[in-house]
Amino acid sequence: MRKRNPFLSLSDIVYDILLQEIVSFRMAPGSRVNESTIAELLGVSRSPVKNALTRLMHNSYVVRQPGYRVAAFSEKEYTDIAELSELIEPYAAGRAAVAIKDTDLDVLYDIAGQLQHICVKSGNLQHRYIDVVDLEYQFHSRIVHLADHPLLEEFYEHIKYKLYRYRSYLNYDPPSGYFEVVGTEHLTICDILKMRDQGMAEAIMRRHLALARAEFKRKFPAENNQEFNKKGPFSPT
Repeated sequence: MRKRNPFLSLSDIVYDILLQEIVSFRMAPGSRVNESTIAELLGVSRSPVKNALTRLMHNSYVVRQPGYRVAAFSEKEYTDIAELSELIEPYAAGRAAVAIKDTDLDVLYDIAGQLQHICVKSGNLQHRYIDVVDLEYQFHSRIVHLADHPLLEEFYEHIKYKLYRYRSYLNYDPPSGYFEVVGTEHLTICDILKMRDQGMAEAIMRRHLALARAEFKRKFPAENNQEFNKKGPFSPT
């Protein structure tokens, strides 16, 4: 999701690695985060790991209970983030539709095509959900960028990782038929953007986001506040 910056400090690099593990659902909500284990796996001292965990706690990705655990999912947090996304992304899609260039469309079509290939032709997607999440992240972030609104993009930066943490969960354990819809939805968005119709672009993005929100809300009540069984490499039992 995020390209590694060679000028980051060691604690920033550790933070970035752990953030991606959390956002991509490889470190599950409620799972324990062992400072010593992380330091050993990454080949670093405990100091940068401690600094990274402090930042993650400040940004509400981990909690201390004592010891660190990945923050549990919150229905209120998801609702708040989803509402912000539904304000930002349709507006961004409408702006992008007006100004989009053919070269930008080609990039979006390429990302959407990769998504369709994975979702429709790859059969069992349990092992490919990270690829789906990463491509969705690229697609949505690029549309926000194409809106050519720096303040809007800056605001989106503040919520996108929390947003994709929840979307990762939906992609990890999707309802029946969900991936088939995802595989075609992004191509449909591209087709609408190609028409350069601002209103239609806003409407299709709003519908797209509403679909994901409805599916998540359908799953959430049964699994809220439970510890998930899936453990990533940094979340030992």
